[in-house]
Amino acid sequence: MKRLILMLQFATRFPVPRLENIEENDLQRGMKYLPLAGVMIGVVVWFSYRIMRLINPLAAAVAAVFTEVMVTGGLHQDGLADTFDGLYSNKNREEMLEIMKDSRLGTNGVLAITGVLFLKVALLYVVSRSAVLLVMPVFSRLAMVYGAAFSVSARQSGLGHVFIEGVGKRDALIASLLTVLVTFYFIGFIGSIAVMAVLLAVALFLIEVCSMKIGGMTGDTLGALGEISSVVFLIVYRIIIYF
Repeated sequence: MKRLILMLQFATRFPVPRLENIEENDLQRGMKYLPLAGVMIGVVVWFSYRIMRLINPLAAAVAAVFTEVMVTGGLHQDGLADTFDGLYSNKNREEMLEIMKDSRLGTNGVLAITGVLFLKVALLYVVSRSAVLLVMPVFSRLAMVYGAAFSVSARQSGLGHVFIEGVGKRDALIASLLTVLVTFYFIGFIGSIAVMAVLLAVALFLIEVCSMKIGGMTGDTLGALGEISSVVFLIVYRIIIYF
């Protein structure tokens, strides 16, 4: 329970009890519970969608996306912007990492954030099923666990370094099992497995790109992976329900 609360404290703006004397080991061993934090995020997002759905389906999609941003404090959007600003700067490795640490927002970051947010709204409007909102944050957080478990850290310090160096394949397996338990009711066992396979492939692809450009993953690239995975999940979900 302590480590789940820690994940909520880290990944959301929920008014959870503030834990003191947190050690690196607590963060590392807690990351496998990140999909469960996604469940709680999903409930809040689902509720906002259902309320706004009474007004208009498009407004409901916008409200759901905006609610997720507010609940997480824009943490993953910040990582997405920093990742694109850095990786597409055409600089060397050290300069890319410095750009990613810069708090200023560049053109590539703006394009990445707006593109992902617009895609989320459009896909939610097309899917038009509120149940998807209960599981989308679960799968996107699972992808972040994959990103940490199957990569090496591009930095030698920082919170991202703590997660990446301390989370392994066993944590990814536990996170996957937890994800299946909380999502199979909504998209079926086969659907859950299919989505996880696709997201693992997405995670491995981004890991390879980051490894070539900056020598590994960072906290920013994990956030970017979470946002990209949300879009990929919605696409896969749309394909599943279409067929």
